[in-house]
Amino acid sequence: MKRSNFLITALQCLAIVTLFGFDSPQEDVLNLKKVDGETYTTNNLTVNQVKQGVEITIPKGSKGVISFSASDEYWDLTSYKYMSIELENKSDQQVRFDPVLIYDNPRKKYLKKKENLRNEHIGFINSGENLVFNCTMIRDAVTKNDYPQSSDFKGMKGIPEGVVLNFAGVDASRIKKVNIEFPSQEFERRVILKRVFKNQNAVSEIYTKNKEEFFPFINEYGQYIHENWEGKITNDAQLKEALVKEEKELLKYSGSKEWDRFGGYKLGPQFNKTGHFRTQKIDGKWWIIDPEGHLFWSNGINGAGKLEVKTPIKGREHYFKNLPAKNAPEYAKFYDGQKYMFGKQNLYKKYGENSEFKYIDFSLRRMRSWGLNTLGGWSEESINEHKEENKLPYTVIVHETYPEIHEKFPDVFNPKWESNLEEKLKKRLEGKADDPFLFGVFVNNEIHWKNPAGLAISTLEKGKKSYGKAAFVKLLQDNLKEIHQFNKLAGTSFSSWEELLNTSVKKKEIKWTNIRKYTEAHYKKMCETYFGVSQRLIKKYAPNTMYIGCRWHGNHKNNINLEVSAKYLDLMSFNAYENEVEHYKYPYKYIDKPFIISEFNFGALDTGKFFPGLGYASNQRNRGEKYINFVSGALRNPRCVGTHWFMWANSTTAGKGNGENANCGVVSATDQVYYELVNYMRQINYKMYSYRLQQQ
Repeated sequence: MKRSNFLITALQCLAIVTLFGFDSPQEDVLNLKKVDGETYTTNNLTVNQVKQGVEITIPKGSKGVISFSASDEYWDLTSYKYMSIELENKSDQQVRFDPVLIYDNPRKKYLKKKENLRNEHIGFINSGENLVFNCTMIRDAVTKNDYPQSSDFKGMKGIPEGVVLNFAGVDASRIKKVNIEFPSQEFERRVILKRVFKNQNAVSEIYTKNKEEFFPFINEYGQYIHENWEGKITNDAQLKEALVKEEKELLKYSGSKEWDRFGGYKLGPQFNKTGHFRTQKIDGKWWIIDPEGHLFWSNGINGAGKLEVKTPIKGREHYFKNLPAKNAPEYAKFYDGQKYMFGKQNLYKKYGENSEFKYIDFSLRRMRSWGLNTLGGWSEESINEHKEENKLPYTVIVHETYPEIHEKFPDVFNPKWESNLEEKLKKRLEGKADDPFLFGVFVNNEIHWKNPAGLAISTLEKGKKSYGKAAFVKLLQDNLKEIHQFNKLAGTSFSSWEELLNTSVKKKEIKWTNIRKYTEAHYKKMCETYFGVSQRLIKKYAPNTMYIGCRWHGNHKNNINLEVSAKYLDLMSFNAYENEVEHYKYPYKYIDKPFIISEFNFGALDTGKFFPGLGYASNQRNRGEKYINFVSGALRNPRCVGTHWFMWANSTTAGKGNGENANCGVVSATDQVYYELVNYMRQINYKMYSYRLQQQ
């Protein structure tokens, strides 16, 4: 790393201010660490001091990094919504830059490694542009005591005006370094770094001055009262005006010229027609083949055609302004127990009588206009009742984990699980078996697979009535024969296999590493049963329909469950809240199987929302930029055959049952389209087939 001189006043930062003294943050000079008189380090780029700041030049085909460290041990951003970066692009092409905030989090006791935790972003700056890029910081839940005001906003992951408390995030009080990384591009880049600064209050100024004035903070449309943004609805007439505007947009952008009626590539090669979706590997690259024999890449969206936005009211009545009475004749239908459905209310105001039925056809038109060809999980399935020309492929998702062997995973050896699953599949697939628009079936979402030892621990904790435990004990008995052999390995003293079966065994009572061979064998058998039963039942009720997996997430993927699943699945599915998936590590390289990304998204905090979602962006424009980057990378991945955005509409601003209140939608709770995002979506979606075919 090369160290270079730097004029400190060329950068700007905000002084550390006590948030709970309700002082307004004030701008001050960023205190940069000096090492032998130097104030930043560089790698593989050159810098030059200019009047506006630091001019950075990155050679063609090279990666470069410029890095700044706090003069004290840390910068404290507790009081601030963003750390922001101002850049000017002096190049003749768009430049990508990846800001990274590096922080410590010693309060997270279970972390094995507490150094170099990274908050990563992707930005793009156009030629000649001056850009302020906001690095969104999802705060870690362990830092909640830094934000005692969160107690006033129960049931909300993100609180006004952008403090997000999640299970895996930043300790904003301990930011130690900011890197600006420039990935390799095939031209020389020249940018001027003007400022790196702490930006915007993390808590509403109205709230800090007078709580009484802050409440209520949700208006009659379900929006945040104390901010304004393009697309905010303040009267019913604006909903009608938005519809007129969008009708013109849909006529102008009617869809990709590449598509056939299923959304497949009608301009490409012809393959065998089967009347159903299937997979095929062609020239080393996996594809889906649509019912008409055309190449198909599943570009979808979750929750398509639905706008409910259920918002819990009980105990939070003071949040809401002008909320209709439960017995109000026109609005009583929008109550669901103790929840109010702002989305359905807004559809009624916008589309009139039979609004939900009308909305499905309108949503399908939107999807073609946006370049989306698949209704992902939890989408409206009643397309057979709608206009033939608007239809698009859809998915069915069935959930069944009862009886459970541990939280969010079924005891697959219990016949009740199989009968429950069969009953649900039979009902959901009735009348759909021969529907060419049925893309595939998901069984479950984000279940907790654990690992072989974890499954064995929860299994042996059960009593004798557990089918899963009986299966595990039988496996042990078949392999070890005598109970004393098990005792010798496990460090136990059971008198018989029957005693082991009848005893609830605690984790600490067994030497698990000594029986690893058997825990892995049981885990594999469990996987075989889960996927085998699910596949057999899907093929029973929809024999030509693809089985498209269980939507793996987080750290619940491992070599056993992925390897076993490949024997039964037509498509693997992963919920991946990543920045990029061009080089996605799943499924492992030795598993030659196609996959889709069944959930991804990017949200921002610039349109009255308090939580961006698990994927985050600087603003609405950056959501679109990151969408293009994500989907184009997926198209370059030879095993990826689709991406499904999560989801159609924003979650409620005031937080739903699990607290989610994210800017995850392509439309808002008032059904307003995020046009900046959609315009970027069309750029890659309209040409996705020609683009994928060009990739080597």
